[in-house]
Amino acid sequence: MKRLLVRRCAVGLTLGALAATGLAGVSSPAHAAVSDAWLVASASVHNDGSNPDCVASVTGDSPDSIAWSDNGVTVTQSYAESGTVTAPGGDVSTLGASGSTSVTATPIGAGPATITASSNLSASAVPSVPATVCQGHATASGEVDGEFVLPQPMWATITVTGSGTGTAEVGGSINLSLADGAIYVQAAKRSTGTMTALIPAGNVGFDFDSWADAYAHQPTHRAGSFTMTTKVDLQPVGAASTASGKGAGYAQFGARDCATGNVAAAITKKAKKKAKQVLITVNGAKVAKFKGKKLKKRTLVLPAAPASAAEVVATITLKNGKKVTVTRSYLACS
Repeated sequence: MKRLLVRRCAVGLTLGALAATGLAGVSSPAHAAVSDAWLVASASVHNDGSNPDCVASVTGDSPDSIAWSDNGVTVTQSYAESGTVTAPGGDVSTLGASGSTSVTATPIGAGPATITASSNLSASAVPSVPATVCQGHATASGEVDGEFVLPQPMWATITVTGSGTGTAEVGGSINLSLADGAIYVQAAKRSTGTMTALIPAGNVGFDFDSWADAYAHQPTHRAGSFTMTTKVDLQPVGAASTASGKGAGYAQFGARDCATGNVAAAITKKAKKKAKQVLITVNGAKVAKFKGKKLKKRTLVLPAAPASAAEVVATITLKNGKKVTVTRSYLACS
């Protein structure tokens, strides 16, 4: 059964998020796969007007939607259609539309996950006479929909790019629907943007939509193409980046405890042997300093405000005078 596509007007890139409440975790399986997940690439050429002298001749019929899942496998559908709209006296509009849409998602659950969707669309409606009496219309669209359940609050970073050529009307959007709001990002012919929002535990709806429309009877909208890509990067609250820097052998940073916001850390045996001093900062503020007899193998807890992101840095001064660092960043816990 074919899906009906909902059109939305695209005017530049807008970023919007409605406040979501109820961030407490809810009971859920460790891995909640997407459900009601489908993808469709559509193309259609036809006559919009009611002029009985305009006769449309088209090839093909847009395909049914296909399923996708959060298994890391890319699912793609492509389709193209062409035809003409003809009126007496040599008034012929040549129409063509094509689209390709794809989606890839890694397993969605308590850990990091990504959903990437993209569309490549084109549409053209070119009349043989400038003032055609017919209303030939070529349209291409791509849509990806799905639902999933988050067992705990997650940070979602949404990146959207749109790139178009020609004069066809083009646009797209990505919408994450939540129990108490929504996150909506709209893309146009030349647009790019990124936003990050905290998504509560519970049901999330994913809706990716893109389109391109050309009209033979509108000289300013007769042909064009559009490419749109969206990536949703889901990260657990308090998630840590990969540690970087040459000082990793002397100081180590572990997980963040979101109940307190604190970060686990350790000074290694190697630091006692080769370091003169270890200085640790959280978001630029000094929280610990070890040298002399205090510089020994130990574990410690670094305080950090739960509601803020944290960057933890250890600067190690070696006995030969050189300095090395190790850095790790953590997402906020709320």
